[in-house]
Amino acid sequence: MADREQLWCPSGSAYAPESLVLAVREGLDGPPLYLPAPRPAAEALAGLPPGTEPRRLLRLASHCVPHCLNRAGESCTLATRLTESASPPAPLPPCHLRPRCRWWTQSGPPACRACPQVSTRPD
Repeated sequence: MADREQLWCPSGSAYAPESLVLAVREGLDGPPLYLPAPRPAAEALAGLPPGTEPRRLLRLASHCVPHCLNRAGESCTLATRLTESASPPAPLPPCHLRPRCRWWTQSGPPACRACPQVSTRPD
């Protein structure tokens, strides 16, 4: 990757300054409907119903950070788990993040195919 460009997490924080909305989910935790172009998360957060965890309705991306619970050194353990339970080959979902995506860079098409199935819910 040229000059160590910042990688992005496709299951990122809603509140990081750089956060983008990649998709809107069909209902709470439903399948994502990918947007024609990413939108700044700050714009979308204002329109969410009060008390709604943003990641239940939005597919968000933000910078991949070293202190993430899914990190082990330079690897994302979530991407690894996704590829271990990957679905059968299917077309890759649309994605504006792919060239800068940690999961794509680390695990390629299997992680990409599983990506739409990931939903982050509060504990």
